[in-house]
Amino acid sequence: MSMSERPGPEKIAATGDPEEFARRVAGALFAWDTASSSGPADYAQVLIDAGDPSELDALASDVRSYLPTTEAWVQLKTYQARQWLTIDTADVPKAWETAVAQAAPGQLPTGATAYTITGTRHRTGTWGTTPQDASRSVSFTVFIACPRPAPEFHGTCSLVRLSDLDNPLR
Repeated sequence: MSMSERPGPEKIAATGDPEEFARRVAGALFAWDTASSSGPADYAQVLIDAGDPSELDALASDVRSYLPTTEAWVQLKTYQARQWLTIDTADVPKAWETAVAQAAPGQLPTGATAYTITGTRHRTGTWGTTPQDASRSVSFTVFIACPRPAPEFHGTCSLVRLSDLDNPLR
């Protein structure tokens, strides 16, 4: 790795705690760095690796909608752009209770829940020789499945789906 190259994506650490997992997913979803040797597919893969096997195709589509396209990545790389998220809130939305009540039997995976994340997306880079930064508020919902706590069952959470950016479940 060269002195100017920065680390790529980090695996999402496993946990059985739903809120902690939702926060880890949110962080990974927005954390990317074009100065690393990684590309958008590498950043997407860490999210897919945390995915629920029954929803991987749909999840992959959701994740791609949050990341720059390969063409945009090439352009952003010229600015050594990097992005991250500061999370303000992670809450189970009120509408989740209604969604669960209306779901057909078997429609939701065991232990399914949702967390709506609000925060600030930060992006930095260099235009010519001038450092640039931008930030904006974002909101979205992370749909996850977590096993029941021990002693009944002990395991880790998995990522099921993502809402569209700025169109969270309320």
